[in-house]
Parts: sequence; structure tokens; C-alpha cells
Amino acid sequence: MSGIDTYVLEALYTLRDPSIVQFFIGITELGSTLAIGGVALALGLYLLFREQLSYFAGLCVSVMGTTVTVFILKEFIERARPDTLYQAYLETSFAFPSGHAALSLALYGFIAYLAWKNLSQTRSVVVPLLAALLVGLVGFSRLYLGLHVVSDVLAGYAVGVIFLALGIWISERLKRHPFWS
Repeated sequence: MSGIDTYVLEALYTLRDPSIVQFFIGITELGSTLAIGGVALALGLYLLFREQLSYFAGLCVSVMGTTVTVFILKEFIERARPDTLYQAYLETSFAFPSGHAALSLALYGFIAYLAWKNLSQTRSVVVPLLAALLVGLVGFSRLYLGLHVVSDVLAGYAVGVIFLALGIWISERLKRHPFWS
């Protein structure tokens, strides 16, 4: 761990309040595999039903690319989580990069992109702002709960943004040049 990793981990541990822990456990669950998988599946089915295949392809690239990459990096790097002393609850899988941070950015970022492209002007601004807030809170929750250090979360965001950008690029490209028509 770097100096900033240790500093933030210890600072947040000393500031931790049991009543706030419950709030952040709820927030962190919004970045869990179950929540991300459920929302992505529902959105994917909706896009298929609406015959929005370019958006469906982009969603798949964004979320599935992030999922596979995070898994591979975790298994290759094998960075341990912070000591159990710091963890608000026990997680035993590898820490780097943060899957919650990566997947929340990939999925909620893609939802923000869809809102930007398809909703009224007011909503197309509000949804991305709410998505950014949610992604930020999920990442912070991982730090506050002592389940990750800063570099884990930042690496997760980096993976998520790469596949989000790729998913958006695929969607835009397929909208201009569909191969299924």
C-alpha cells in the first residue's frame, strides 16, 4: 500500500460511526455483483425488447468487459484486502482493483449515457449527475467500510471508464453502421 492508501484507511477508520456504517453498507450493495447483474440484465432485456441492439451491444461491452477484466486483474495481482481490523464486515476475495467501483462506473455510467442520448434536456442532465453521485458514493463506501484502499478504488474506476468508453463507442458506431440490417 502507498502512503495515501494507509493514511486514508486509518483516517476513515478513526472517523467511522456505527450508524453511518449501515448507510454505507446499503450504498456499497448498489455496486455488488447481484445488484449490478440484476440491473444490467433488466436493462439489457428492455433494450432487446425495444430493439435497441446498438445500445444492448454497448451495455454488454461495458459491463461484461469490466467484469472479466476485474476478475483477471484480481487473480493475477492477488492484492490482499486491508487487515480485518479495518473492515466493517469481512470480505476475503482479492482487493485490486475494486469490482464495486469498476462495475458501478461501467453500468451506471452507461445508464447516464442512455439518459443523455434519449431523455429530455432536464432529465438528460439530472440522470448523469445522479449516476456520478452514486458511483462516487459506492467508491467512497468501499473506503469507509475498510474493504479497499484508495488505489484499489481508483484502479476500479480506471477499468470501468475504459470499458464504459468502449461500450459507448460501440453503441455509437453501431448506430451509424449497423451490421444487422
